[in-house]
Amino acid sequence: MNQWIEGDVVVSGLPLHFYRTGGTDKPTLLLAHGFSDNGLCWSRVAREMEVEFDLIMVDARNHGQSGRGICSSDDLADDLAAVISGLSAAPTFALGHSMGAGTVVGLAARHPALVTRIALEDPPWAENPGVEDDATADKRREGFRKFLEGVSDMSDEAILAMGKKQHPDWSDDEFPAWVQSNRQVGSDALAGMKYRDWRDNVAKIQCDTLVIHGDEDRGGMLKEAVVDRLIQDNDCFSAQHIPGAGHNIRREQFELYMKAVQGFFG
Repeated sequence: MNQWIEGDVVVSGLPLHFYRTGGTDKPTLLLAHGFSDNGLCWSRVAREMEVEFDLIMVDARNHGQSGRGICSSDDLADDLAAVISGLSAAPTFALGHSMGAGTVVGLAARHPALVTRIALEDPPWAENPGVEDDATADKRREGFRKFLEGVSDMSDEAILAMGKKQHPDWSDDEFPAWVQSNRQVGSDALAGMKYRDWRDNVAKIQCDTLVIHGDEDRGGMLKEAVVDRLIQDNDCFSAQHIPGAGHNIRREQFELYMKAVQGFFG
């Protein structure tokens, strides 16, 4: 971490914070985190891959040290495009988890010239997709508001204890950034966000895409039926199931996850 670069790409007055392992002679890999994480939540993956890749870990808007403000999923995809262009990193590989997986798909759909290959860690795509109604979105936002209020009253030690209780299979290396990231989520993080019909962007993907999914009974969000549909609907898609993992696949089955990712991008 001591040799990693960090800085901001400013877009319309909004700072988008990033961490970069460096090495312009290497292929670039952009990493997009999930909701309530930050760029440094990729640290364990980055340490494993920085010899072969120049990794760029971005704090999504309303997360980490990036700027705040109401935004849509398309805005988040355009933010990634701005970071890639601002750092002269195109064309790049890209890897995203959960919310970040959806953002990476949006990036590839809206800015196909910027990416050459993408991987998606358990994107939160429903079996019967559609645009989320206002009432459901409002209910999620209220739950998030209460979560933020609870976290703000907790010490770092208490957040760490909560995390270890919720995620007993995670490596200790995962928790420092995770504790920090939960304190950094902005109140507008969900304000403009709704679940959308993922098929709109999937249909536009033109680059090789790997979907990494876990076990539904362990909390994996991507059902087998959705994985099958992705592969049937777009020849660019392939899938890798990681047994023994739920939604946080890399944190629960790190070695198997890294084998899949390095095999795909290698």
